[in-house]
Amino acid sequence: MPWFKWRGKAKTSPKPSTQETQSHENTLAVLSGVIAVLDTTKDLVPIDIAKGVLSTLSSILTTVKNTMQNKDDFGEVIDRCRKMGSFIERTTCGKSEGDIDPTLVRALSELNSFLGGIENTVKKKEQRKLHYRLISASVDRESIANFKEQLDSFLQMWDLELAVHADMTLSKVDGKIDKVDMKIERILRGTMEMKIDEPDREPPPGRPPMFFGRDDLVRDAVESLNLQHVVLVGPGGIGKSTIAKAILNEDSIIAKFHDRRFFVRFDNIDASQITFDIFIRRIADVLGVKSARLSTIKTHLAASDVLIVLDNAETFQDAVSGAGSIAEAIDDFGALPSVRVVLTTRNRRVSTNLRRTIIEVPALDPGAARETFTQIYGTDGSPATINKLLKDLDFHPLSINLLAHIATENQWTLERLTSEWEKKQTQLLEVGDGKFQSLSITIELSLESSSIKQLRNNARRVLQVLAFLPQGISETNMESLFPTIPNIRSIVDALCRLSLMYRKVEAYTMLSPIRIHISNAHQVRDTLTLDLIHVRHHYHAQLYDGGTWITTEDANVERLIAHDFFEATAEDISFIYQACSRFLRLLMQHKPRPTSLRTAILGKTESTPRLVDQNEFSYWKAWTIYHLGGLAAALSDDREAADLFTNAKYLFAHDQNHEMSAYCLERVATQYSSLGIVSAAEQTFQEALNLRREHHILSPDDEARINLRLSDAMVREGRLQEALTLLTSAREYFDSTGDAGDIGWAMGCQGEAEWHSGDYAAARQHFETRFSLATRTNDNFHHLWSLTQLARAEARDGNYMEARKLLEEAFTLASEGDDVNHTCDVLWQQAALASDRGDFDRARDILTRAFGEMATHEWQSAEIIAMTNDCSARNELFAGDFAKAKELFLGVVNSCDELSDFELQTRSSRALGEIALLEGDTAGARQWFTKTKSLCDDTGRHPDCLYIGNPHTQLKEEHNGWKLFLKERLPSA
Repeated sequence: MPWFKWRGKAKTSPKPSTQETQSHENTLAVLSGVIAVLDTTKDLVPIDIAKGVLSTLSSILTTVKNTMQNKDDFGEVIDRCRKMGSFIERTTCGKSEGDIDPTLVRALSELNSFLGGIENTVKKKEQRKLHYRLISASVDRESIANFKEQLDSFLQMWDLELAVHADMTLSKVDGKIDKVDMKIERILRGTMEMKIDEPDREPPPGRPPMFFGRDDLVRDAVESLNLQHVVLVGPGGIGKSTIAKAILNEDSIIAKFHDRRFFVRFDNIDASQITFDIFIRRIADVLGVKSARLSTIKTHLAASDVLIVLDNAETFQDAVSGAGSIAEAIDDFGALPSVRVVLTTRNRRVSTNLRRTIIEVPALDPGAARETFTQIYGTDGSPATINKLLKDLDFHPLSINLLAHIATENQWTLERLTSEWEKKQTQLLEVGDGKFQSLSITIELSLESSSIKQLRNNARRVLQVLAFLPQGISETNMESLFPTIPNIRSIVDALCRLSLMYRKVEAYTMLSPIRIHISNAHQVRDTLTLDLIHVRHHYHAQLYDGGTWITTEDANVERLIAHDFFEATAEDISFIYQACSRFLRLLMQHKPRPTSLRTAILGKTESTPRLVDQNEFSYWKAWTIYHLGGLAAALSDDREAADLFTNAKYLFAHDQNHEMSAYCLERVATQYSSLGIVSAAEQTFQEALNLRREHHILSPDDEARINLRLSDAMVREGRLQEALTLLTSAREYFDSTGDAGDIGWAMGCQGEAEWHSGDYAAARQHFETRFSLATRTNDNFHHLWSLTQLARAEARDGNYMEARKLLEEAFTLASEGDDVNHTCDVLWQQAALASDRGDFDRARDILTRAFGEMATHEWQSAEIIAMTNDCSARNELFAGDFAKAKELFLGVVNSCDELSDFELQTRSSRALGEIALLEGDTAGARQWFTKTKSLCDDTGRHPDCLYIGNPHTQLKEEHNGWKLFLKERLPSA
């Protein structure tokens, strides 16, 4: 038995003998020696988990040395600790992490867990006011024996498991013990001279090879470092580490700090593994300091100017052991005049007292995101498709990088990439095991933080709901959305600090990649269902009250209703339709845009499922489809609107609601008129009148209103006198009611009919009356359109500057109304005026503005795009660029096939005939004119009335091929 093993036992005599005193001194010497060897070994081994084990062993023995009265009873425990240290040194020293046998790593992990169990026991003792000691000031021998037996049991299991895999097991360690004994002997003599080679200083990382859109952040950080420290805060994968590396390589930073620029990583270790010793050791390794002691590191840092980046600071901020000491150490570093510290962290709650500038790292701007993607993937493919894909990723740097790389590696086309992304989003963001290869790892690290664990299940409940609601949760509605979570604001604050969510205007939301991960990996159906009950109650109450709030929470309501349709039961379905009807009405009023609910709305039938109340179901479904039609009409999707109003008409008729059935027919007729199917429009208006007469619900107001719309169809059919008779009758009725809005409407319609009949003076008089009435009553709608009508009259009279002034005023009025249809309509008329004057460049600029107006809206109407292209084609035709005009008109014709816009298709076909004739292609001109005539016959439009409703698209008198064709005077080919 080696000489330092415990031979004697403590006496109970109050006065120890000389022999006992000597024995006690020997125990202290042995303890000091073993602790010194463990600390030295800890500096040599390359594996963090091994360092942790050695640190814990050293801590146990230090506690025994400093606090235990009966140190002499711990001889065998000391021996076991020494053996563990010797074995770890033998099996790990001089090897890289990749060379360590996996079995040894597993065994060390199990030992770490075993020692963690002892640590838990210590915590229980701490509750008894033993101040976090592993063993009390005087531990009975039975307890010490139990410690020894547990260690023996563990060591035997460890020895057996490693026997097959390792070249030396614990049973063979004794052959090497003599060397360790010699080290201890030298310590006891005070002559220990162990030489440890100073590790090489770790050079700073180079500038990131791909770095777009972050120059401003780097500049701000560098400027801040002149005065204080910097904290880069943001969610996982947002690019904090990349920015820190760029800072290290800025010219001014290199000039000031030279080679004393250091980057210390903490992303490859778990918070549960971090101790103060491991933290200090990591810094020492990067600095090239041989002694991993705080005082030594501080001396090294104080020598001259130094910049040190502590990457992934949330790891040690959430350390289970030593977080307070680590924060104090960072404060000590930062207090040195020579030191500047940069922290990168997901956690906005920085535990240090550094005087610092906090810089929030946002997602990339669209341009930088596109550069990042194309740098990896290339520029092949539609820019619009790339932009949509990047927007789906919320311009999140890591997600963009991962997606571009996987597309490149698989040699996918952009279309294939888009398809794969839509089918399996989460899988495409998982391409490896590290934080730079897997988005889920970066998120899970945040979810495993101690601050999240302290909140228990409530934090995950909030994240589930937040992932469910695309627009996040409003700050003012948190308590209403989460009534069963009393500390909801504290939870939201904690999640924001960890960058799992963030504040956007007056709401809290999360980045799309995080949302995708939470939705796929952390949605617990039962919990989410319970929480959605409160979310549903909140939003249904909001829908009932109405209001502009829908503009910021529309996607949330849409998501909830879609979910409810999918999960609908017989008892719920009518209630869901009621909520959906109110949602669509608010959307149409305050934020017209396409919706994804059409299939769900039309998919439910009376037979699926068995309904509690068939009448209530039919009633609310009819109103829901009606409002869906109104939304389509607001978006200029006239064919869809006509189909939906027809569908709603049948449901209302089934319920004997003749008033709404008639009104649906009027809406269908209006959509037919917008499509240019004038004969069908007239027929449907007549059907609505007949239905009202049949059921005795035709009021004078209804008749006058329908006649106004019916007259428009008659004008397009060339029946001008009949139309003027109806218009005069309707205007006289509205004059008698005194309703300014209806009078203005009648004035405008009558003026248009007179304009197209050639009575320009009468038309101008009606336009002026409409303008005066709108001005007097502050009616912006009639004010806007009377301005455009007056501008047309001024232009015809040669007063182009006055016409231009009126259209500028109309544009200002349209812009204030935030209606892209009205704004673009005015811009088309401005462009047409410029084209008529020969100012083709100005017309091009105006039409470019029209495209810009569309780009500022969440949706882009295909109808508006086609109309803008039609105006562009007209301008190029007038400019003499027939090739460009032909290309544009052909595009319009092709788009009209999809839009079912027969009016626009008719005009564009006529224009293509004129171009063909100008190019000398008489046969081609005849073909286009024949198609134009066929469209007129099919829709009921008179061939001389192609431009009614859109006079700004009228061609010049010199474009007379259409007239020659109608008179059968077109030259032969």
